[in-house]
Amino acid sequence: MKNWLLFLFSRTFLRAVYRLGWVWAIVLGGMWVFLHFYSRHGESMEVPEIRGLLLQDATESLNALGLEVIHLDSVYSREGRAFEVIEQMPPPGSGIKSGRKIYVSTYRSTPPNERVGVSEGQDLAIARIILENKGFQVEERMEPNVSLVGRVIRVENRRGNMLSVDSRIPRGSRVRLISGTTTDELVSIPNLIGQPLDSARHQLTRAQLSLGLVEYSTSCEDASDSLNSRVLNQHLRATNVKKVPAGTELDLYLGLPGDASKRGPRNN
Repeated sequence: MKNWLLFLFSRTFLRAVYRLGWVWAIVLGGMWVFLHFYSRHGESMEVPEIRGLLLQDATESLNALGLEVIHLDSVYSREGRAFEVIEQMPPPGSGIKSGRKIYVSTYRSTPPNERVGVSEGQDLAIARIILENKGFQVEERMEPNVSLVGRVIRVENRRGNMLSVDSRIPRGSRVRLISGTTTDELVSIPNLIGQPLDSARHQLTRAQLSLGLVEYSTSCEDASDSLNSRVLNQHLRATNVKKVPAGTELDLYLGLPGDASKRGPRNN
């Protein structure tokens, strides 16, 4: 025991402890210096306000400060300026170090396409809500139609072209919502024989009549045949005498020109 006590207080042991202490001090000091410089990446600064700037201007401004811009997302607004920064993270005034990332969102340059989602026969009020919620500008118009009073006849774009339920058009577009109404007016029936379906539909609209059932002959086997088909018969005989209420439906039988000799719906 006495020998151990003598060794602990000997010069050799104290010198060893002194050297070991210096080694640990150097190691710990080196680790502190390393972590200090590793975590800094430059001097701390405040994040500048870039909201309201165009993306290119904001990027150049932040790059000059040693910051990197990450474009996260873009949203559409009719009142917004394309590529204008509307959100940034971290927010202005936050402390940040050089080399860090700034995440931004901007207004997009073009509106996204939206599905129309409205079909013939839908309630007018519901159809209007659907279209407005999708961001469309809705213009309403009524046409005589005895079977679709207060309901959707069709949806058109600003050029008057009919839009299907699955048509996709840019958000913010102006669309025309056509609904049915009643009237006591009598109208004549046009002759649609030999016309393609689109022309027949437009002529019926001008005549204040409605397109009813459309039937195709067995020769129309695919979409190409349907596009090339013509009206072979109509269920109400053409007349210049005003004899039917406005909005009456007219059923059509279509086929290829070579089917003209085949029978379609009976004329009344």
